[in-house]
Amino acid sequence: MYYLKLSGFIPENKQREFEQTYRLVSTQIPRICRSYSISKDALDEGIYHFISYWPFRSSLESFSRSASFLMLIGAFKTLGELHENVSGEMTEISTNPLKN
Repeated sequence: MYYLKLSGFIPENKQREFEQTYRLVSTQIPRICRSYSISKDALDEGIYHFISYWPFRSSLESFSRSASFLMLIGAFKTLGELHENVSGEMTEISTNPLKN
């Protein structure tokens, strides 16, 4: 499983426009995406986090070249500041130390 995370600052007077852009982008995320969400940081005013999960590296890379992804990146950069754009492979962590 692979993840993509974007985080950035959107000033209060631009948040409505940013959220409208996100709603549009969310209608265009491919079905192969296992899950995605955007959240507003409760402790850091104006910070938004977008995270998505992908079953294959190729599907994540394909989305990263799509118009909808570029629109989301553009919204962060145009309306505020993009602080983080990271992706990678998730590792499996066992919560049972005796489980093999």
